[in-house]
Amino acid sequence: MKKYFNLLKYELKTIYRDYFQVVMIIFPFIILLMAIYLFPLIIDSLAVSPEVVKYVIILLVIMLMSFGVFLIGAMGSFLLLEHKDEKTINTIAVTPLGVNGYLRFKIVYVYCFALISILIVLIGLKLFAKDYYVINGVSIFDNLTYTMMIAHSLVAALVAPALSLLQATFANNKIEGFAIMKFSSMIAMAPMIMVMDTFRGKLQYVLGVFPNFWAIKAIVNVIYPNNDPSNMSFYLYLFFGVILSFLVLTLCYRMFKKKVIY
Repeated sequence: MKKYFNLLKYELKTIYRDYFQVVMIIFPFIILLMAIYLFPLIIDSLAVSPEVVKYVIILLVIMLMSFGVFLIGAMGSFLLLEHKDEKTINTIAVTPLGVNGYLRFKIVYVYCFALISILIVLIGLKLFAKDYYVINGVSIFDNLTYTMMIAHSLVAALVAPALSLLQATFANNKIEGFAIMKFSSMIAMAPMIMVMDTFRGKLQYVLGVFPNFWAIKAIVNVIYPNNDPSNMSFYLYLFFGVILSFLVLTLCYRMFKKKVIY
């Protein structure tokens, strides 16, 4: 365990010298400020029916939850790509941690960044901007407890290290990483289409192939409850989210190891 703490201390000491880690730190605060000050202006400026405003609010919340995890995952992939660029994986293999130990550390490292990022945004919105996100005269954050926020964040953050490994597996350098990041952003934002009538009822589970669908759907059902008999409970959605996220994370982990160990 000591070797992991030593590596953590080293990573924390060098954060200010690494552009990607700096972005990972400041990003949730930028998103929170936008959600508090910019998005309410957009909502107020909409000269449309309350029904349209409702969908705009839901889409904004989904975007906040999806994009935050995606960007943390993308930044994590660039940290891994540095080793591919510099061909240092084999060097890591002879250290006390070994490749497996180092990759596990990076997975937990990116996961913790994503977890903290999601919590900052959700708790910040509930504390400072809940009165701006109102549907049918009720704040969408009234039914969302802090326990639910923590449970959601613990599950949703699992997608970030999986994205990091997936992007770093198929990209050979940071330039290719940017291109793959654009493609994976479409996958990350795919759950936004859950607001369409087509994906109500049992057809919602078609989107279940995307690991981030489950945690986001759990939140959406809380902030905008409905009587759809096909819906599951909040924690059952999270349960399936954990199962699928771990399966995807394990697959991406094995693919990355196979690609980089030469």
